[in-house]
Amino acid sequence: MTHRGPFFGWLFSLLLTVFIWVPLPSAADQEGTLVIALDTLGGQTMDPILEGRAPHAHYQAPVFDALVGFNFEKGGIGPGVAERWELADDGQSWTFYLQKGLKWHNGDSLTAHDVKFSLERTMTKESLASRASALRRNVKKIEVIDDHTVQIFTNGVQVHFPASMSRAVFQEGQLMPKKYIEKVGVKEFRKNPVGSGPWKFVRSVQGDRIEYEAVDHPHWRGKPNFKKLVILLVPEESTRVAMVRTGEAAIASISPESLQEVEVAKLKVVSVPSTMQAVYQFWGAYRSEFAKSPIADKRVREALSLAIDRQSIIDHVMYGQASWPMPFATFGYSSDIDTARWQAWGKKALRYDPARAKQLLSEAGYPNGFDLNFANTALPGTPYMTQIGVAVADFWNKIGVKVKIKHYEWGAFRLLYRGDQKKLAGHTSMFRTAGRPVAAARYYGGFHSKGGHHLFGSKTDCPQRCQDFDNLHLSLVAEQDDAKRAQKTDKMLEMVADSWMAVPIIEGKGYWAVNPKKVGHFKPIPGRHEFGDVFERMPLPGQKAWP
Repeated sequence: MTHRGPFFGWLFSLLLTVFIWVPLPSAADQEGTLVIALDTLGGQTMDPILEGRAPHAHYQAPVFDALVGFNFEKGGIGPGVAERWELADDGQSWTFYLQKGLKWHNGDSLTAHDVKFSLERTMTKESLASRASALRRNVKKIEVIDDHTVQIFTNGVQVHFPASMSRAVFQEGQLMPKKYIEKVGVKEFRKNPVGSGPWKFVRSVQGDRIEYEAVDHPHWRGKPNFKKLVILLVPEESTRVAMVRTGEAAIASISPESLQEVEVAKLKVVSVPSTMQAVYQFWGAYRSEFAKSPIADKRVREALSLAIDRQSIIDHVMYGQASWPMPFATFGYSSDIDTARWQAWGKKALRYDPARAKQLLSEAGYPNGFDLNFANTALPGTPYMTQIGVAVADFWNKIGVKVKIKHYEWGAFRLLYRGDQKKLAGHTSMFRTAGRPVAAARYYGGFHSKGGHHLFGSKTDCPQRCQDFDNLHLSLVAEQDDAKRAQKTDKMLEMVADSWMAVPIIEGKGYWAVNPKKVGHFKPIPGRHEFGDVFERMPLPGQKAWP
């Protein structure tokens, strides 16, 4: 059967418009160098299987295309190297139909053999890609039907599999050239990578920069207007802002703290909507040793949410550059959900109501509050999370909860939630969800007994709610009927929302300072903070004026 779910209903009409967002310049029209200043380059490796962190979409995306692309206007997925895809009638495989005429930078044709090679290479034990293990778990085999058709057989029904092949969700769909790697070897490929994207790799200076040159022919993602692209690693934010102000860089990543400085300097601020949620969550509350802990009581967990003035955090911590959240890990472009319903839920359930919060605490037996251990941390790229955490702790203190806050560098915090979580169980902490169109994957990581956080239970200690979630999630990701899948998704959201175990605080954005004298007006992709798939869509300063 041909599968046309919420992901795919707009697919063919999008194909008619996605490639004409900006006029295609001739080679003679390409001019100048687009300079980007970033706070991190992650592993700074040009081999897609050696990077498992978000910065890959800044610096690998210019060179490498992905099997599935973006919906550039709404966020979420759209056509990529594959112009369409179909789910088999038995639900056990997906067939991807590739665009014809695509070339690697060395002139070789891009074919289905490259797709098979790329996915199998990403699944090897050598791969450090963040979802390599999931890919190994989900894929049974890959068969090339012809040069432009590849069939991927999955272990069971995997209705969200195409989304995992897009950088809108993960990086594992990035494609690599089979013939070139087999000819020159992996070591040479890592030194001189060849891709099929709109930018050719020139050189990488570790800890400093990566340089690119634009292709001089039409490209399905958009032919670059700039002739060269340079991405600089500049860890200090004040230096990045100064570089944009002086014109040394055209664009720089910033945090909300720099917004006022950027505006005073008469630079432009580009805010990318729906890139993340700042959340707090309770660790190990299901365990028997915490049965009498305040955090084991649902009323207490709800009271803590009602005590938070989210609008104050949006206005004062985020300088107005944030939004009211929907349920955990859901956004306006999320698939399989009733967006209007859950936006209304967020406004009501996540309201500021300290009187009700105190009433719930009293009903739970804590009229004078209790002691709460709170681990405050910030994930890479969102340093303002710690400021949000401080504000949240202050609101909790106001209703009598005695918050013992401890600040953790991200690398140290990551170690706490691995394994048995002994040092974190019984605590609450800051955390973050990424902007992705498919909520089910993030819910697996947070609440499934085999997920990394297992907030409802673990493989060896899975209470009834944990078992119910595991069964529901298994049913949801295998549901081929769009309407039934939407119903199950809503039920999954209800189960987590009603537990108050992981609670959204605000919906954040990606923030960028832009010098309008160096680059013309452009639109970001909703939910995608990184600009690796936007550089080729950026006009020269004289091509499109800023509003």
